[in-house]
This record gives sequence, C-alpha cells and structure tokens, in this order.
Amino acid sequence: MNAGPDVRSLPTELPREVRGDRPAGFAPLLRRAATLTRDLRRQLEVQAWVVVTLVLGFVVGILISRLALARLGEAGYGKYALIVGFSGILAFADFGLVPGVTRGVAPFLAIGDRAAVEMVLRRMDRLAFGLLAALTTVCAALVCWSMQVVDWRVLHGLAAFGVATLFTTRAETRAALLRVSGAVVTSYWLKAFQYVVYLSLVFALYRAFPVWSGFWVLCYAQAVAAYIQYVTVARCLSRRMPAAEPVRHHSTGSVEATDFWAEASRLSSPERLNRVIQLVVGAMERPLLLATTGLAIVTSYDLLLRLMLLVSAVPAALSQPLLAMLSHDAVRDAPSRTFSSGLRLTRIVSAVCAFAGLIVALALWMYFHSALFGMPSRIPAVVAVVIAVVAAVNVLTAPGTAALLAEGIVGPIMAKTYVEAAGTVIGGIAAWLLRDGLAFIVVRNAAIGVGAIGFLIAEERRRRVAR
Repeated sequence: MNAGPDVRSLPTELPREVRGDRPAGFAPLLRRAATLTRDLRRQLEVQAWVVVTLVLGFVVGILISRLALARLGEAGYGKYALIVGFSGILAFADFGLVPGVTRGVAPFLAIGDRAAVEMVLRRMDRLAFGLLAALTTVCAALVCWSMQVVDWRVLHGLAAFGVATLFTTRAETRAALLRVSGAVVTSYWLKAFQYVVYLSLVFALYRAFPVWSGFWVLCYAQAVAAYIQYVTVARCLSRRMPAAEPVRHHSTGSVEATDFWAEASRLSSPERLNRVIQLVVGAMERPLLLATTGLAIVTSYDLLLRLMLLVSAVPAALSQPLLAMLSHDAVRDAPSRTFSSGLRLTRIVSAVCAFAGLIVALALWMYFHSALFGMPSRIPAVVAVVIAVVAAVNVLTAPGTAALLAEGIVGPIMAKTYVEAAGTVIGGIAAWLLRDGLAFIVVRNAAIGVGAIGFLIAEERRRRVAR
C-alpha cells in the first residue's frame, strides 16, 4: 500500500545512540536504559491487562454455563451449545480482513486522517451485515438438518445470536484499530466491561425467572452486551481521532484505491483461510455430534471447550495487541517506537500461560467437572487430552504469526493453514465412515498439532539464520 507523503514526512532523523555512533558520555546511556525500562513496564502493563481480561472472561463463561444448566437442563443447554458452535460460521462476517486492514490503516491513524479511517469502517460494516445475513440463513438450514424435530425456539435464539455477532464484529474491528492507535490497555478495559455486563444480565434473568422457556434469553443478553461494547469502543476510537482539517495530500483516495483493499486482502489471506476452515468446522462439528451422539455429548463438548480457554485464550489474546503494536511501530522511526520488546516478551508469557493452563484445565476437567457444572463429562479422556495438548502447542505459533503479518509475510502461515484444512477434510470423511462425530474432532486436532509443530520448527530455523 502506498502510505503517501504524509507518513514519509514524519521525523526520520535518529538520535546518535540509535544510529550507532559512540555516545558523548555516560548520560546518554542512562537515558537509553531509562527508555528500555519504560518500554518494559509498558509491555508488562499490556500483558497484565490481557491476562486479567481473559481470566475474567473464563470466570464469566463458567458462571454463565452453570446458571444456564440450572435453568435449562442438559438437553436445553445442548441446544444453546449447538448455536454457539455456529460462531465459527458467523465469524466469517468480516471476511477475515481485520489483520490486513489493521496494518493498512496504521499510517492513517499515525497522521490523524479521520475521514480515511471512517471510510474503511463503513465498508467493513456493510460487508459484515451482508455476509452475516447470508451466514445466519445457512446456520438455520443446518439446524433443520441436524434436528429430527425442528424447535422454532432454536431458530429464534439463532436470530438473536446473529444480531449479537453483528455488534461483536463491529466492536472487534474498532477495537483492533483502537489498539493500533496506541490505546491497547483501553481496548481491554472495554472488553472486561462487556463481560461484566453480560454476566449481570444473565444473573438478573436467573433471579427473575425460575424456569426459562428457552435458551434465547441467553442470546438476547449477549446481544445487549455486544451492543454496549460496540457503542463504547466506537466512542473511544472517535476520541482518539479528533476532528481536524484534513492533512495535505488527503489519503481518502488511497482507501478508495483498489491496491489498498488488494493488499489488505493479501495480508489477510491466512486469516481468511482460517475463517473458511472455521466455517466448515462450524457447519460439521456440532451438527455431526448431535446427529451421531445426541445433545448430551454436545453439552459436554461445549463445557470442555470452555475449560480449554485456560489453555488457549490468554496466549492467543496476547498476540492481538502484539500485531497492533508491531503495526504501530512499523510506520514510525526508531525513536518513536514504543513496543520494541513486545515480540520477545509475548513469546515468553504465551509459553508460560499455555502450559500452566494445560495443567489446570485438565485437572479441573478430571477432578472438578461435577463441582463446576453440576454434571459429569461424557467426553472420553483420550479425546480431552488430545484437545488440550494440541491447543497448548498451537497457541505457541500466535506470536510468530503476528510478527510475520506485521512484516507482510504470509507464506509460512498459509502452509500451516493448509495442513489444518487437510485435517478438516480427512476428519469429515472419517466421521462419515465411522458414524461418530468424535472422530472428526480427533483427526482435525491431530492435523492442527502437526501444522503447529512444523510452523514452530520453521520459525526456529528462520531465527537462527537471522542471527
């Protein structure tokens, strides 16, 4: 993408110590050490807020599941879990363009071009609405196929869940730009606020109605919480871009140009392929489980995945601000960069969180499942262990993926995604032949593990060559 003369006009002269000249005395060394210390504190603050937000999200998910099970029962919750499983389909509403758009909009945010940013957001909103309407219709068809007798309350809940996904997609797109603008911590404050609102609404419904007529009440609570998050994130982003006179060489033309969206699409190709895989998985995984094993297994699988958030959610979320921080620094000169140690620190924290989460999640599933959810798990132990181990290995690739995207490199990420796609196809065939939805889950997770290990080996080789 042509960033335009406005970005190139930013200061480019580097201080002496950054250029490599010999410092005039001891004072410059102290100033540089102080800068590094401030950078480390900033990184730790970001990482801490990400971890706190994800822990809060995990606790909220467990509490909501417990409340919903108490009101809906195992079969009723299974219908809700079926709809939640379609989130992989509905997540395709942004066409997987957020990583490329995030990197492409970074220069406009750096120069304060409000008009260009708003134009990008309007196009993304229109795209999300159109795709979401079509995808919700596809999900409704899958519900009718997987259920022997169609429950219209399920379709009612699906419609409400689609509305919630629309506002969530808009909010997450703006949150990504908010992080690129430098307000990384603020974006996670707002996410934590959404969790609190969602839990409060569900708890109020739990206390107000002793018996729920359907799980649609959960979907409405989620839609309200998503709308509140969207409004608050949009206002915060607007405040980060104060209305001002357009800068010289207005860059709106760059947004209109085909090459902006072509470059955004190219950089987002790994994410888009991953979204396609998630779409296929969402269309197959839980409907297959329902058709071959029943609602009880769907419920147990959903609860297992909620526990697996301890393994994958924190490391994966750490890489979201990492991509934003690397994109933030990519359009600035060395003296203006504020996240220079982000990649190394994210790798360390991700590894610690992933394997600590692996141990805790498996311990909770094996020994405390009934205490947490009021029912035993019906998932075989081998399947649970495979899912947990693969999740821990796979999330270790997230920091490297963010670093490659910030540099505009997509080849290694695409190779890993192709392996996952092959596993999805083979898993679908195995499930069809064996008439067992769990076969699909095991084969697909095995392919994800193989792709992740190959990516990590290739990344280590690249680092050695770079040294």
